[in-house]
Amino acid sequence: MTAAGAVFGVEVGADSVRVAVLGDHLAVLDHVQLRYPRGTLDPYAALDVVFAAIDRCVQLCATRQLPVRGMALAGSGDTLLGLDELDRPMTPVFHGPDPQTRALAQRIGPEVRHATGATAHGGSPLVRLAWFAEHGPDLLTRVARWCELKDFVLSRLTARVLADTSCASAGGLLAVAEPQWSAKALELAGIGTAQLPPLVDPTDQVPLVTEAAQLLALPALLPLVVGAAGLPLAALGMGVTDTGTAALWLGSRLVLAVLSPRPVADDVLFTQRLADGVWAVGVDLSDGHAPPAVRIDGLGRLLVAAGEALSAAGTPIRRVRVDPAVLKVPMVAEVVAAALGVPVEIAPDEPPAAVGAALLAARTLGFAPGIEAAARTRPAVRTVAPDPQLSAADVERLSGTSR
Repeated sequence: MTAAGAVFGVEVGADSVRVAVLGDHLAVLDHVQLRYPRGTLDPYAALDVVFAAIDRCVQLCATRQLPVRGMALAGSGDTLLGLDELDRPMTPVFHGPDPQTRALAQRIGPEVRHATGATAHGGSPLVRLAWFAEHGPDLLTRVARWCELKDFVLSRLTARVLADTSCASAGGLLAVAEPQWSAKALELAGIGTAQLPPLVDPTDQVPLVTEAAQLLALPALLPLVVGAAGLPLAALGMGVTDTGTAALWLGSRLVLAVLSPRPVADDVLFTQRLADGVWAVGVDLSDGHAPPAVRIDGLGRLLVAAGEALSAAGTPIRRVRVDPAVLKVPMVAEVVAAALGVPVEIAPDEPPAAVGAALLAARTLGFAPGIEAAARTRPAVRTVAPDPQLSAADVERLSGTSR
């Protein structure tokens, strides 16, 4: 319940913003997506889009006479911008890989994974900072503070620049097990902690400042939950509730991940901190890059290897949640079920990271007793079970390998 009101989840992505509005029983009342201007992204232009998306949802609640009880943010974990001493932007928003950062990511990837648990890819903040350390040291030192786009948005809502431990983890800058900056990551990035925002827990609350409240027609001092990284929040928003349930993304990235009570750092698995002693642990099958088209049999082969890696780390999969977009491709759900040997549950057609952020807000503000209880409010819309009539040859054909 949200006490006859609404909570917002605001996903500050790398190319767009999504806002989900949850009402009574944490049902999704509506959601909005607005894209940033094309080309080089100015932080203030992105901020305008975020405010416009929130404003649309405020108007929706006003027409339904629903008071807004609070909101939480979700970050992408792969944006970066520089601020001056007065926390004003000095750079555009850096996001996405380029040939130079891709090459650097491959070179420092093993060190990054073992020190932070993160996949080093060309769009990650750590790799971008490490590239500046090698090729643009003047810019690196001129910037007073580096942060993610979500942190900048938060600063305009609350007058405080804060970095949550979840996004810091996703960006490759946090230690694996402890909620503190990684000494090895900072060495690679060529910066010290003074050039980064203070670290806070994703469930920490800060009040909405008067100026932002007036602009958005929201109550002054509205509680704003700092929020977390998009991937673990998306797992939450898709209804992943325990360590036996995996989330699978088949869009711009191929990722299979579970929520785990402990972090893992090895040569295959990545780790991203969420909150409440929960980590997202998984396999980035695209290695942080936009994947090419994958054949059905090739997808099965990748999933078999990913499932085996998770089982070897002590996180076996009993079922998997997938985005409803998989239904657009014939047989994909059946291939996933055959490859992993578990039921495939189709998640609701909702923006998962924004919904996950709203669920985190509900948990923090007392509208849900915990993360698992919040995730249980997302029922599957359809289940595809492994076909017991499939022969061994059929399974091998669908999964692309023998089991």
